[in-house]
Amino acid sequence: MIKKIRILIVLSFSSHIIYAQNKAVGINTSNPETELHINGSMKTLGIILKDGIESLGATENYTYLIKSLSPENKITTYNNSFLPVDPAPINQIQFKISCDVNDKDWINEYDTKINSNKFLVVISSFGFTQPISQGNLPDWATPLPQIYAYNTNNTWKIKADFQGFHPPTSAAGVWTINLLVFDKAYAKEFNFSQNLGGSATGAATSALIQY
Repeated sequence: MIKKIRILIVLSFSSHIIYAQNKAVGINTSNPETELHINGSMKTLGIILKDGIESLGATENYTYLIKSLSPENKITTYNNSFLPVDPAPINQIQFKISCDVNDKDWINEYDTKINSNKFLVVISSFGFTQPISQGNLPDWATPLPQIYAYNTNNTWKIKADFQGFHPPTSAAGVWTINLLVFDKAYAKEFNFSQNLGGSATGAATSALIQY
């Protein structure tokens, strides 16, 4: 059995240079930093972690191991400092959208151009620059914004409006909308519709997420 293992190793790495140093083996590196240091790609059917995962130090940066979707199924590393313009697993994006002078506070549809097949978008917070009122309503009447993200034609859109209300001045307002954008490789999206049948109460047949 030992001879077979040795033969397989020699055949697998016959096109690479193997170095041995201080009980460490390096493949394509003359200065192995651990017991087995591979400078290049590796294919394996499984990885077993013998010891616990070491925590990062206070001054160390983070790196993710990422698996691409099928059919590639590739494992690679991601670090925001390496690729600052590429999307991270979780991203925050802020939009400042100026309304039309006639609509004042209404965004019927704003196309973010974010791919809805790859990303999940959640509105985390928002703000509006102008005060809102409605004609003869008392001061205590509170306008409630209708603002949400939805996807059509493979991109995420934004809709925002104080329905029935508008800024009292002629100046158009500006929405500040903060989005959390999740890579769908790491987040799931569930859509559920429920008809309460004329009642004010109801319950899902089962939990959408089970543990």
